[in-house]
Formats: sequence, structure tokens, C-alpha cells
Amino acid sequence: MEGVGVPNTKRVKPALIAALIPIVVLGVAAQPAMGQVPVPPPIKTYEGDPGRLGDAASWRTPEFNRDAGLVSMGAEFAYAAGYSGTGMNIGVVDSGVFAGHVREHGSLDTNYAVGDRYFSVEAQGGQTGPTPGFYNPAFNDSHGTHVSGTIGASRDGVGETQPAGPDANMHGVAFNSNVYMGNTGKTDGVLYGLLPANATAAQTPDDAYIGNVYRAVNSAKTANSEPIRIITSSWGSQPNTENYNTYDTPPGSPAGFGLNTAWRLWSTPDGVVDANGSAAHWLNGAIEAARTGTVIQFTAGNSGYVNPSPRGAAPYFMPELEGSWYTTSGINPTQGRTFNPDGSVLVPGQQTFNQCGVAKWSCVTAPANSINSTTVSVVNGVPEPRYGSASGTSMAGPHSAAALSLIMQRFPYMTNEQALYTMFTTGRQNNTISDTAGNAVLNPTGGQIVQVPDSRNGWGTISLREAMNGPGQFLGPFVVDTQGRDDVWSNDISDVAIRARQQEDAAEATAWAATKAAKGWTQGLPAGASDADKSDYAIGVRREQARKARAYEGSLTKHGAGTLFLSGSETWHGTSTVLDGKLSVIGSHASAVDVRGGTLGGSGTVGGSIDVGRGVLRPGLTADEAAQITGVSGTAGNVLNVGGNATIGKQGRVAVTISGDRVYTSVRAAGNLVLDGELDLDVRGKLTRGTVFTIMSGSSLKGAFHALPENRALNVGGYLFRVSYRNNSMTLTVMDAVPNNGH
Repeated sequence: MEGVGVPNTKRVKPALIAALIPIVVLGVAAQPAMGQVPVPPPIKTYEGDPGRLGDAASWRTPEFNRDAGLVSMGAEFAYAAGYSGTGMNIGVVDSGVFAGHVREHGSLDTNYAVGDRYFSVEAQGGQTGPTPGFYNPAFNDSHGTHVSGTIGASRDGVGETQPAGPDANMHGVAFNSNVYMGNTGKTDGVLYGLLPANATAAQTPDDAYIGNVYRAVNSAKTANSEPIRIITSSWGSQPNTENYNTYDTPPGSPAGFGLNTAWRLWSTPDGVVDANGSAAHWLNGAIEAARTGTVIQFTAGNSGYVNPSPRGAAPYFMPELEGSWYTTSGINPTQGRTFNPDGSVLVPGQQTFNQCGVAKWSCVTAPANSINSTTVSVVNGVPEPRYGSASGTSMAGPHSAAALSLIMQRFPYMTNEQALYTMFTTGRQNNTISDTAGNAVLNPTGGQIVQVPDSRNGWGTISLREAMNGPGQFLGPFVVDTQGRDDVWSNDISDVAIRARQQEDAAEATAWAATKAAKGWTQGLPAGASDADKSDYAIGVRREQARKARAYEGSLTKHGAGTLFLSGSETWHGTSTVLDGKLSVIGSHASAVDVRGGTLGGSGTVGGSIDVGRGVLRPGLTADEAAQITGVSGTAGNVLNVGGNATIGKQGRVAVTISGDRVYTSVRAAGNLVLDGELDLDVRGKLTRGTVFTIMSGSSLKGAFHALPENRALNVGGYLFRVSYRNNSMTLTVMDAVPNNGH
């Protein structure tokens, strides 16, 4: 044993070793407490349902296939993972829902004999008295019933008794969710926007009342006392006085044409009389709901414009709504759809109806054509349950909203915004994109995951197959609290989109500066500015403020107890920070990691540097941890590789486990090692005298672990080890077993 004067060919008594080398006794470092793996409650469906956990194809029954949209979104993969909407509350504002669809509104708990999952939300205001959410044939049509069936109609295997028989039966996307309906008090023929001079009473919305419907649904007391996290709307029709195919009014066109022109009307503050003669404005009720954090979904519209309606495009005009507001364009699932050999979708379909346009950063596509769902027919004056097919973005919106609820169920610890961005960043590219002239052309990357949203398709069609595996990108800082749960994010996660947005924002900032200079707005609006200029200036300022506040790189901050396993290729550019619980890298992580509490572990590669200022660096993936990681590659491993430096501060520590002569955890850094914290050592196996364990290695080494200088002896787990920091490595050499320890 070099440096202690003891030949390594002779057995040396521990007492003599103790006399030659100072001995430090270390206790065994405790492993972080295991979190609770998020296990959904069993999916409740009819007896004999062939659907099985882990088998996506088993869910593709005739009932499933009668909504052509389910397979286009990969809904079967959510069901195979155990998620069907149980416990999720989804709000709807539309033309009422027919309560007579008892089986479709029921659950297995009541043998589908009671509509125990669909609820009426009563509202009043303006000229409208208390109005329930249920369908009333005096002033409602079947639209709301169709929409709500797409969301939550039960998977009961039979369906309603009606003339078409069970062959018409279908089920909703989130077939075990709870649906809370607010009633517009109108049919789908009610007009939003600038009313024509000849608008009838049925076409005229009661603005004050509909605004209150959003407020009522948002604040509704639910049966399970959980909040309504999303409100979806498909109601109403575009008036012929508006056209959203251009941003501003084209020369020679009617005064109401242009998306921006329409927005000025739609965004009128309450108390100010608008061009319709109303001092109340229904959109403000939805905006109030969004500002509480509830996600608001509006459909894009059906006219084939390059932009959605103003209500869908609201986040463009009010960027502060991003994260709690989005719009849904349509795809035709019978055009351009292709499949993988296993029957799952590859290319979801082809975009149709209004495009995402200026709202592309807050827009998805979903199935919209020939969608079969629940309807109601009045037969001899009596409403009866039926099924029927319809097309339009009205059908796309409920598909996307229900899919979002499944993502929320899958990740109960995510915020609404985080769940929404998970839906965005895991979308699949459709069959067509726009060329430079705006024409639809074949998409050469159709079927791939969207990298940057485009003006036709936005984030593409929702893919629940990918969404069940976590985010696909970070759109800035992602601060997640796992709340005591263990989970695996297996997608490759980048920040490609937000970095592309930086370039877009730079071009927009240049254009805005030129506009202000041209219009004399550099010092603010001049006196006597027109209403149009006031609106444009306010929009420009809001977008400028949003650009200044935006972080143009992705980053991850881990809060809360529980372990988050990252098993993909993580290429975001910002630093990851561990504050609580454990972050385990079992794939590759390109950027740096700061540990400021909690634990960093794993058997993958951190491409950047690791800085443990406070907390624990615990390399390796244990067998127990690997057993938790299902559906992805996750085998036990011992080495955490670091592409940069590894720094252990005074309040940091490294925890390693030695299980045998060749089985131990370690850190291998390409950069420098800087050591100034504690070493925790857990010895579990039988060891051989003279075995050298390289605990940490790097291109250089500075410092030492606390109380463990060069040549210090350690007494751990029944063995004495010698500490060394030579050759840019921190090593432990087995000196001998301690007597009377059972070895």
C-alpha cells in the first residue's frame, strides 16, 4: 500500500492500519423515498369489453371505429395506458345537451341506466332568465348534443335503443369523463360578431347572458369537488358581414371584413356600446374564465379562410392568454390518412376548414369530417335519442378538448398550461402544408412530430400516443412539481419551436418599430387618434411586452417529492435545476444540471456540466427504479456520464453504492472535477482486498471530499477503504475487512 509503508502482499491487522492512517467511519446513505407511480383507476366499461391495458389494438372495436376521429388521434393508446377521463370535469358551452341520451351519459356504476356523468349548469343574465344546460326544443337544436357526445359518450357496447339499432353506437374520446353543459339559449344558427341588418331574434345572441354562461360553467360546483379545467365551445355561426381571410379590410370590401377589424368589435369592453348596440360582450366572460387558469377552446370556423375567427385568434391579439386559450382547426380523416402496420395512424389526415393563420402558436387540428355522434330528433313532438354524422370544426373542438382532458388525467401534477403545451408539442404533421403562395401542397414530413407550428396546421393533429409519454418540447421554462409521484417522460424533448419563434419575434419587432415610426407612435398615440389606431397600438404594445417577457430557450426545474425519469434525448438549451425529489437521467441530457436540493441520478449522459450546490448526486439506476419504468428502455445501470465539469459544493454530496468488486455506481466526467462536499458510501456486497473502485473521474481534479483527504481510511459496511485523488480520479481501495463483521 503505497504511502503507508505496508506491503500489499501481506495481510495487515486493522489495528496497525488504524495506527498508520486516520480512519473515518461513514454511515450508510439513505436512498430517497420512492414516490407513488401515477396509476389510474381501472377503466370501467361494459362486461366483455376486449380492451386491455398495454394493448392499443384491443380497443379498436366497432364502437370505437364509428368515430373516425379516435384512431386519427391515437386515442387507443391513452386507453391502453389506463386513461379514459375518469374524474375529469369538462365544461361545454353550446346549444344544450339532450338528457334523454341516458346510456351515453351513464356509467358502469349505474349500469348505464342513469345519466350520472352529464350535468346541467344553470345561468341567467341580460334578457334571459335562469336557463338549464339541458336541451330545450323550444330554442335549442341538436348541435350541443352532438358536440358533447364526441367528448364523453359512454363506451357501453350497446348504445341507445333507436331505429338504427346498435350499429350506430359510438363512444366519446373521454368516455368516463364528467361533462358540464352551459346553454347558449339558441341554436347553432346564432351569429357571433357583427350582426347583419336583417338578423332575426334567433340569430341574435344575448351577450350579457352568454358571458355569464362562461362564468357559471367556470365556477360550477362539481360532483367530485374537482375543478372544471377546460371549457370548449363550438357554438354559433359566422355572420356574412365578416371575413377573416385577410388581417385588415381589403380595399373595396365591406367595412366589417378583416380579422383585425372584427376583433375590434369582439373585444369591446363591457359598458361600451358596440356596433351591434350592445353594452355587454359575451367574449369577455370567456376571457375572465381564461384568466383564472381554465383552458378555453374555440373552434376555428368553417369558411376555409387562412385565419380562424377572432375568438379562436384571441391569443394573437392578447398574448397574455397563451397557455390558457387555443383554437382547433379541422382535418378530414378520410383524406391523406395513412396507417402503420400495427393499425395505428401515421398521417392523421388533411387540414380542412379555417386554417390556424396568425393563431398558429395556439392552434391544433383535430378530426372534423363525417363525425358520428349523439343527436336528438323530435318525433311527434317528443325528443328522442339518435346518432348522426356531421362535419365542421364544431366536431374538431370537442375531439381536442376531450383529448386534453386525457392528458390532464395522465399527468395530474401538471398545470393546465403544461398539459396544454404537452398536447401542442406531441402533435403529428398532417398530409398538407402551405407553399409560399399559401396553397396546399403535399407535406414531405407528414406523420412526423411537429417541430415548429405552421400557418395551415398549427401544432398539427393531437397524438395521444406521444402525449402519454410527456412533453415533446419546452416552450420556455418548464417548472414542474411532481407532488410525490414517480413518473417517466420518454419522449425526446427539445426547444426547437421557441428558438424558431425568437427569429419570428425579431422580424415582428423590426416591423413594429417601422410601424410606430411611420405612424408617429414612437412616443405613444397622438391626441385624437382613431379607434382603429387605438386598437392597433394596444395590440402592438401587448405583443411587444410579450416578446420582452418571453424566454427563448427551454429549461426544466424539478420541484416536489418523487422521481422524474428522463429516458429520451433531451436537447433543450437551458439549464435543468433540481430543487426537490429526484431527477434521473437515463437517456441523454444535452445541457447543464444544477442541483440546489433533492437528488440527481441516473445511468445516462449529461452533456453539460453538473453543479451540486446543495443536494445529492447519486449516479446509477437501481433495479427497483428500472422496474418502475415500463414501456420504455430502462435497465439498471451504474455509471452517470458527464460531458462537462462535475462540481460538488460544500453543501453538496455524492452518494455511491458498492455491491461487489465489479458492481458499483460512479461518475465519469469529460471535464474537471471540483470536490468540496460530502461522500456517502453504501457497501452491500462481499469485496476483495486490493480492489480499486473509481468513484469519480475527470480531466482534472481539484479539492477533496469533506474530512477525506488523500490517504485517509474509511470504515464502511465492514470494510476499510483507502481514499485517493491521484490521476484525476477519486478512488477507494479495499484495504481489509473489519473483524467481527460477519464476513
